[in-house]
Amino acid sequence: MGVDVTLDDREALLRARLRDLHDLPLLSAGEELAAAATVADGRAAEYELAAIDDEGGASTLDLSGVADLLERVHDGEDARDRLVRSTRRLVVSLVRRRDVDGRTTEALLTAGEDALDRAADRYDPTGGLPFSAFARWWVERAIREVERHPTTGRGPRPTAGSVPDAVDPDVLTALGHLHSGDCRVIELRLGLHGGPALSGDDTAMLLGIDAEDEADLEQRAVAKLRHPCTPGDLTHLRRL
Repeated sequence: MGVDVTLDDREALLRARLRDLHDLPLLSAGEELAAAATVADGRAAEYELAAIDDEGGASTLDLSGVADLLERVHDGEDARDRLVRSTRRLVVSLVRRRDVDGRTTEALLTAGEDALDRAADRYDPTGGLPFSAFARWWVERAIREVERHPTTGRGPRPTAGSVPDAVDPDVLTALGHLHSGDCRVIELRLGLHGGPALSGDDTAMLLGIDAEDEADLEQRAVAKLRHPCTPGDLTHLRRL
């Protein structure tokens, strides 16, 4: 027979998790971008090594060249680990806001940390968006899925829409390719900022701009999301 995890145990569980994370380094936004660039370089090195194997070209590359590629791969793996570990406190922070019992808290923590791994594999630093901001969307989405489906933590694949629970994961991935200004508009309109999805007028008010400027920013951001070079199939996306 399993032991019930009470509401009192919930706070103890969260505090224990924070103690476990106490010594993990926190990265600044700039350090996150630099680490992500190292991750991307490591993946590029992996592709080069794979190409050598496929083409049987190892004999044409000297040992120092192979060693350099392997070092880049190793550096990329280390940088990815730093990104994920430095963001684990975010999971605890988001879970703490949920009014749930201890057993569900444990499930939310597990789902949130799994989401960090998925976010790390989909993050693109070229838009300038910090990894912690990008990962937050993935963690919150994983938490909502557990709350909606407490037994499996899974539900039907969402489709794009204007409320947080209906955000297509392809949209979340693609947002990491936008610059922070464009991303902020979409974040507010889709409710990815930790609150409800906002109307265009409310978004304009929050950003301190007029409605026409907000509409222009939104249209530009959506156009970038729908560009063929953006990862994922977002050609269906229209103005919010």
